[in-house]
Amino acid sequence: MASDAPDTRGHFVVRERDGSGRVIAQYDSADELLATTSKRHKTQTRSVDWRSLLSNIFLPEGYPATVSDDYLQYQIWNALQAFCSSLASLFASRAVLQAHGVGNASASATNAILLTILQDVCSRLTTIVSGYYLGTSLYPEAKTYRLLADIFNDVALVTDTLSPYLATIALAPQYPYVVPATDSPLRIVALCVSGASRALCGAVAGGSKAALSVHFASAGERPGDVGDLSAKDGSKETVLALLGMLCGSVIVHYVNGPRETYAVLLALIVCHLATNTMAVRVISMRSFNRQRASIAWEAYRASFDVQGNPVESKPTVLPHTVVSRREKIFTDPSWIGQDSLDHPPAHCTLGVPFAALRGPCTKPNHARLLPLPFKFNPISPFTPHARLRHDALNTRETSAVLALFADEKYVLWYASAASAPLRLRAALK
Repeated sequence: MASDAPDTRGHFVVRERDGSGRVIAQYDSADELLATTSKRHKTQTRSVDWRSLLSNIFLPEGYPATVSDDYLQYQIWNALQAFCSSLASLFASRAVLQAHGVGNASASATNAILLTILQDVCSRLTTIVSGYYLGTSLYPEAKTYRLLADIFNDVALVTDTLSPYLATIALAPQYPYVVPATDSPLRIVALCVSGASRALCGAVAGGSKAALSVHFASAGERPGDVGDLSAKDGSKETVLALLGMLCGSVIVHYVNGPRETYAVLLALIVCHLATNTMAVRVISMRSFNRQRASIAWEAYRASFDVQGNPVESKPTVLPHTVVSRREKIFTDPSWIGQDSLDHPPAHCTLGVPFAALRGPCTKPNHARLLPLPFKFNPISPFTPHARLRHDALNTRETSAVLALFADEKYVLWYASAASAPLRLRAALK
């Protein structure tokens, strides 16, 4: 809210703005309300009112000033993928009902309940295990796990759809290896795999979407509300899911045979993965993970020679949009300099315990401990012809390494490797 200073006669003007900075009302002393929004909107078409209403329902407060530049593109692709996923889930749901015995006179409700319990147990155990192993990786690798979550979801859809067919076959130890069967246990395996995959999807998607919500809300012209943004995203996904179910309820009436079902499901999954890939690719994260830090460092380090002298008038500092375009979605972030043509890539493991740092190492016998930051370059003295040793660091060498990194927040040393690429370990203080 902004106001103009009152004059000697007591006149004043007060302008009220929304979260994006737009004036929505204006007050003065002569007329209590100068309706810059309401009175003018009365003369406009009703479509503008509907557009404003939909914007307030589905877009975060203050849009577009309170979200990042990549928010709208991401939401468009995310809407398309949610619609495709909703359609595909209907075919999977129909197949699961058939696998539980719907339409089969010999099926038992008790067996269906026991199968549901077994599937739920697999899902819950998978959630616990995935949270333990993947919890700390979800925020820095949000783009990777955002796409991986939908891959797990598609795996669940495929196994659900195949479960009725798997109930009619069994594996044999001899040719033809697949034989006809009745109520095969492969159906149970498929449903358990489906439950585990869907649990992985939920665990991974929850963490990665939270990281993306923080990115969208904190990278705008002014700070946004993460809670409001998440709530509005949930509203959009709910509407898209409803539209997908309405369209799917019409399609499932005309797609009944196995071949038609698999063909439609394959097309939907391809569209689902393609739109998810596009959604992830348009995101330009402003924080560093290992891969983005490596890309930015490689470009910056190319501005200096081996001795650390600048070779350009101004060092190259890549903007976050360029770094994101060069970032690969599925890659091992421990590899540094994979795209460099000047030297082979190096492998660096972060957060190792101190015992692993002192363990047997592969190190050039003529590597020297030189001052930081540029003169200490463990990559430059490494040559394929250097004689390697595999013994652990002794007390004197350990003291020298700790003294070298005394002013740093990490300790870096060589790891054990018999192959040519350099491997490093980094212990964090």
